[in-house]
Amino acid sequence: MRPFPATAIALALATSAPAPAADIPAAGAPMFCAGGETLSPLLRAWAEAAAAEDPRTRVDVAPDAALSAEGMRLLLDGRANCVSMVREPFPSELAAFRRQFGHAPLLVPVARGSFATRGGTHAIAVYVNAANPIRGLTLAQIEAAFSAAPRGRREGPARAWGDLGLSGPWRTRPLRVYGMIPRRASGDPPGVVNFVQRQVLGGGAFRDDLVVQVDRPGEQALATIVRKVAEDPEGIGYSGFGYAAPGARAVPLAIRPGAPFIAGSPASVADGAYPLARHIYILVDRAPGRPLDPAARRFLDFVLGPRGQAMIRRDAEGFFPLTPAEVSAARKELR
Repeated sequence: MRPFPATAIALALATSAPAPAADIPAAGAPMFCAGGETLSPLLRAWAEAAAAEDPRTRVDVAPDAALSAEGMRLLLDGRANCVSMVREPFPSELAAFRRQFGHAPLLVPVARGSFATRGGTHAIAVYVNAANPIRGLTLAQIEAAFSAAPRGRREGPARAWGDLGLSGPWRTRPLRVYGMIPRRASGDPPGVVNFVQRQVLGGGAFRDDLVVQVDRPGEQALATIVRKVAEDPEGIGYSGFGYAAPGARAVPLAIRPGAPFIAGSPASVADGAYPLARHIYILVDRAPGRPLDPAARRFLDFVLGPRGQAMIRRDAEGFFPLTPAEVSAARKELR
């Protein structure tokens, strides 16, 4: 995704960082970041370290915004110029940004998601019943299983396990697909659903016979999905590695037919080999052909630098640093 430019707006909101000293050179308004609370401790640590390294780098973090959606609302209202995105932006958010500013935002990856945390921005696992003999699945096969209209399949979604490559007695066994609610009352999907829909389904809709699971007292939907698959020999569902349960297993995944199947692990998520690993982003505004706001540029340069990336491993959320190739690509987006 493309990154966004930072707006130069005088901000009057309360901040969590002290006011800059009088001898700091004027450099426009500080960055005011709001959004996902799971990134806030690391964001504050980055802000403090960046300011210690260069006093012109001033970044305040909203003390009361807990969701990326709240950060987006503050940015669109002109009360923030930086959003910490602990999920991928919703299509509705990108459309609202484009309507207001006339261009897409700058979305800068700053960390890789976690491996097996419950909650947070964790990698996505695809579970089958422990009795299922399938060795692995490609992203195209996962799309065939979950999509209402899989790309490249005139026959529509997979209906039996034979459609996903199994033979013998499993060839005609029906496929039952478990997942989260595709849309909340707000009209937007849950963050995990949004990721699966964008990364696997190409933005397409989920199949109509998806067996939807919702959060209940004492059990999250992602945990219920794994439990249902463990109880159903023909079941398949997506969840997180932190929700693993007896009777279900996470299958290795391949990015395309012929590519190696990669099992989910801390190492394969950290090095980018696992196909359904996720990222953490900082979103700012930058008009096409215009330079990035200097305050945003200084801060993002620090975050993407060796010291900023090293700080990620000390954060309690279990995020991983970007790979060297990802750092290089992100830096190019700042130019």
